[in-house]
Amino acid sequence: MRVDSLRRSASVGKDHYVPPRPRELPSRRVEADLRRRVDAGEWASGDALPSIANLADAYGTSRATVAKAMRRLADDGLVEIVPQWGTFRT
Repeated sequence: MRVDSLRRSASVGKDHYVPPRPRELPSRRVEADLRRRVDAGEWASGDALPSIANLADAYGTSRATVAKAMRRLADDGLVEIVPQWGTFRT
């Protein structure tokens, strides 16, 4: 056990290991925000969503991260991914 992973418990007064909180995956963060925007009606049925490259720039992440989030939305039936054309709201 590393010294920096020990924390002092205020209630007990003894050192004990507190595991670090798991970070939210960037693709899950992007997915949640896109899902919120779709549910809010930002894009009507049949509308094209911004390109993966544009969304990656807007979210400050990689295209692969946005593509992963888009695939999850497509798996849930919220969007349709058409290769070489784009992603469309269903």
